Amino acid sequence: MRWIRCVAVLIIWSHAGGIIAQDLPLSSTGNLRFFVDLSAFRGPEGYTRQEVALLLDASQLELREQAGESVGKISLVAAVLDTLDNRVAHRTWVQQVAVPELDVGIGAPFKDAVYFDLKPGAYRLIVQIKDIHAEESGRCSAPLQIPDYEHRAGLVFSDLQLASHVARSGEVHRFVKQGWKVVPNITRNYVIGEPLQIYFEVYNLSSSGESFIMGYRLIDAEGMVVRTYPAKRFLKPGESCVRAEVLDTEGLREGTYDLQVEAFDGSSRQYFQTRRPIFLVSKDLPEGLTQVQRDLIGYYADIRYVADEKTRRAYDALESWPARLAFLKVFWKQLDDAPDTPTNQRLLQHLMRMHYVETHFGIGRWQRGSDTDRGRVYIQYGPPDDIDYRTSAAGQKPSEVWFYETARRYEFVFRDRRGTGFYELVHSTYPGEMSNPYWWREF
Repeated sequence: MRWIRCVAVLIIWSHAGGIIAQDLPLSSTGNLRFFVDLSAFRGPEGYTRQEVALLLDASQLELREQAGESVGKISLVAAVLDTLDNRVAHRTWVQQVAVPELDVGIGAPFKDAVYFDLKPGAYRLIVQIKDIHAEESGRCSAPLQIPDYEHRAGLVFSDLQLASHVARSGEVHRFVKQGWKVVPNITRNYVIGEPLQIYFEVYNLSSSGESFIMGYRLIDAEGMVVRTYPAKRFLKPGESCVRAEVLDTEGLREGTYDLQVEAFDGSSRQYFQTRRPIFLVSKDLPEGLTQVQRDLIGYYADIRYVADEKTRRAYDALESWPARLAFLKVFWKQLDDAPDTPTNQRLLQHLMRMHYVETHFGIGRWQRGSDTDRGRVYIQYGPPDDIDYRTSAAGQKPSEVWFYETARRYEFVFRDRRGTGFYELVHSTYPGEMSNPYWWREF
């Protein structure tokens, strides 16, 4: 598993911003790699409770011996700024993290959570973690849109909080709410065959009738329903209720899915649904991987824009993860221009490109950045040397022209034909790419 640890270290060096607009976990920049996931619930009157959960692989920390244990020490800061950059909420705390003796390839996941009661509106969230012993840190910053649960009419859900463990609890703990202990699954990765656990709250149930119906579906990246779970009827405890579910994932395939939850109140004829992305990974992955490593390995395994057609066919024909793992190890080694150095620069380049496109070019919840035209070009050819941004004017749709300076100057033209932020490749001067020199005549 040594190579897996190398993948994690390489990704830690990369720099990428948050991805809140896609409703995906946020990723830090800096020397400390950590992840953040957000979930909003109805708070005190006039407020929404925004929960901020974080995951840090503590094996990154500089450790000191203390009472026979290896201990790291971190300071954490979470701050919320308004649109004028005024600080409206702030938490600072220090944690000591005991790290067990580690085998190669096995991390030490540390989870924590903090919440803010905020007025609905637009904000910016900043989270920073600092290794006190090593003076190294990571930082995460992203827009934050706080929903208004109090004044919405009809049925409404809180965010679906993805969890690694959900159980009834009477204790007072940072992971306990409404009588449930909900340990967040911050990267939203689930091993196929293991339970998918969620927690959420339902608001504005009507006072008429005694019960309502809940249903669950998994929808793949192409919008197809791949599993429908049996609908259940529940008694109304009042105008709101708490739900915790454990759903089966046996027999599903690896990939990105939307978990869709639906509620129907027959007495008021009210219907509401919401979705949240999750990631299913193969149970054939080597044991001992942390959630962080499971999340990162997807970049390593995505070679569709790097390999030629013959290589892709051979790779796709492999049915087990161990076989694919062996294939990938040889594949990336062959692309290494300096095999005697400790870092595979071609692999590092690929990981950084993959991470950039997933965090910048995704289309809401519906399409990953690597599945877009801009994502494909960025992964295949790298960042452009220059970009010409053309906003909509005189009836023309917005467009971007990417320029690459190699042996000659090449261009790629992407156009937002529908005005939805979805940029399609409409022309290129690069050999083998689509060519339409009169693309600008389209309206």
